[in-house]
Amino acid sequence: MRAVSSPKSPEIKYRRQLDFLVRKLKQEIDSNLIPALKAFESEYVTDAYAKSLEEVFDRMRRSFDNVGKQAAIVSNSFVNESNQVNKRRFYKAMEEAVGVDLQSVVRSENLEDILVATTRENVSLIKSIPDEYFKNIESIVFTNTTQGRTASSMIKQIQKQGKVTTRRAKLIARDQSSKLNSALNQQRQKNLGVEEYIWRTAGDSRVREDHNSKNGKIFRWDSPPADTGHPGQDIQCRCVAQPIINI
Repeated sequence: MRAVSSPKSPEIKYRRQLDFLVRKLKQEIDSNLIPALKAFESEYVTDAYAKSLEEVFDRMRRSFDNVGKQAAIVSNSFVNESNQVNKRRFYKAMEEAVGVDLQSVVRSENLEDILVATTRENVSLIKSIPDEYFKNIESIVFTNTTQGRTASSMIKQIQKQGKVTTRRAKLIARDQSSKLNSALNQQRQKNLGVEEYIWRTAGDSRVREDHNSKNGKIFRWDSPPADTGHPGQDIQCRCVAQPIINI
């Protein structure tokens, strides 16, 4: 049976939604914090600016109070769509391998725990994006203002932090897509009695050595490699598990 790789469509949609959140965060900074930094620049050597800047951060954080509700919607959509794509690909690949449509045979896939846990994890990850972003920006601002730095020097650091946050959002989408696909493959294979799989890498220069060394080797689902876990479980792992079917 061919391996079922991580679906791109749900990942791309998820990444776009996270990108939209990051853009809103940057817009909030540009509209509220940057003007305040420029306005209070002459007061950095006093204590007068501190309270005003704290109020700016409080207002910005309040504008994202509803991020939890949005995170739940985004996470549910991502998890459900990924599950449906994996399910369709998995049973199609299985039918091609054994000549039988096994989807109707499996009455319960036992996926509830995986889907619920993944949804909750992604809600937490999405909520952490504005939390960490504002926390890091706040650290930049108050560290530099107490040292009497100029607004322009702080703005450059703030822009760098924005790029860091954009990369983190992209990492979350890619990593969570791989992890979910890995968990779904594992459970669906075990449901059909598959005990072993062949480790398959993405086969390019980006594959890490400890993953590349496993390529083509056989592993058991009940004995994950200690250093990486099963394919797709390690951070940003693009490897997949090709099931071994004994007929």
